[in-house]
Amino acid sequence: MNIDIVLDSHLPPDQLADLGLLAERYGIRTVWNASYLDGRDPLTNMAELARRSRTLRVAPMALNAYEMHPFRIGMALLTLNEIAGGRAQTMIGGGGEVVMALGIPFEKRVRHVRECLEIVKGMCTARPFDYAGELFSIEGYDPQWITARPPLIYAGANRPQMLRMAAKHADGIFMSDLSLSLAQAAIGAVHDRMAEIGRDRTGFRFNNFMAWYVYNDPAEARHEARRWIGFRALFREYMMREFMSAEEFAVILEHIPQIYAMASKDEDSIDGMPDHLLDLCVDRLTLTGGVGQLDRIIEHLVEFKAIGVTEISLELKKHQAHGIRLIGERVLPALREV
Repeated sequence: MNIDIVLDSHLPPDQLADLGLLAERYGIRTVWNASYLDGRDPLTNMAELARRSRTLRVAPMALNAYEMHPFRIGMALLTLNEIAGGRAQTMIGGGGEVVMALGIPFEKRVRHVRECLEIVKGMCTARPFDYAGELFSIEGYDPQWITARPPLIYAGANRPQMLRMAAKHADGIFMSDLSLSLAQAAIGAVHDRMAEIGRDRTGFRFNNFMAWYVYNDPAEARHEARRWIGFRALFREYMMREFMSAEEFAVILEHIPQIYAMASKDEDSIDGMPDHLLDLCVDRLTLTGGVGQLDRIIEHLVEFKAIGVTEISLELKKHQAHGIRLIGERVLPALREV
């Protein structure tokens, strides 16, 4: 199982590149650059790292066809891939905070992701390329400047319909915050679908996104994890009910605006909401603790390897260089020994 890291698009290109080169030296496979409403464009932001690195894969995420036409996604991805010498990859999803902020309705979500995958993959592999879909079309795409090998294209997928679609059209599945049992079920569903359509599963990738808060100071780690917990899976009942009651989940839903607001306020508690519920979410939805608890966290990662997860993407919100060193010096060697 490989370890990737996720750095957010608030980082300037030079800092992103320096952290990415540190990750490369430690043998980390991929740096993903997460897209936010108030962040930099992740495709442009990764150009310097793509140019300066040699083995590291560079991966803007999550791109979607609601806010950007699939043709533009494909063109930008191919350009980045040329700069990187064939080391780019991406994840195409169904949209998030940017789509909501733009007021674009989430209509035909699976169809949007499918057609985007088909167009971007077609642009990367077929010459010339034409496409006529229900939502998007393209005629006569035949670039002469492409020399690098095609990029890998993941689909952001947790739920059954998206998993079935992605099993046919993507190079891999990018899951988010899934527990061991849910990740195992998702992998099984994809394998079943691939067998149904006669697709060889060799080389298909399963990546699970997890938030990493492992600091020298355990109290700081828990503060940060609670502060950012609103950006995890709190609104997904099928995930939350694995570890809390219906009544507890109702309390979470009642306080969603306040939970989101903790991040910008640098706070980790909410009036009227029990702290133990926030701690429960942190313990079940993130990797949080002091450096002294790293062995426990590594054991949890090993469990994901055992069920067939091929990559874990660890989001580093703070102390990124410290996190990269811990991953390179402690986590990767432990995973290689298993």
